[in-house]
Amino acid sequence: MSKIYAQKPITINHPMVLIPVEEYELLLKEAGFSPTPKLDKEITRARKRFKKGKTVRWEKIKNDIKKIPH
Repeated sequence: MSKIYAQKPITINHPMVLIPVEEYELLLKEAGFSPTPKLDKEITRARKRFKKGKTVRWEKIKNDIKKIPH
C-alpha cells in the first residue's frame, strides 16, 4: 500500500480520530482486510472526498459497523 503524506496543514473543524499510518495498517490487518488494489482505490477516493470537505457522519459509521457479521 502506498503512503501519502500531507504537504500542507489540514484544518479540522469536526471531531476526528487521527492515527499513524502504521497503526491504521495494523488495524486493517487485525480486522481481516488485506491490502488490495480495490482497497487502495477506496482509500484514494476517501482522501479526495475528505479534501473536498465531504465526511461520513458518526451515526452512519456506527450503524454500518453493527451490520457487520461477527
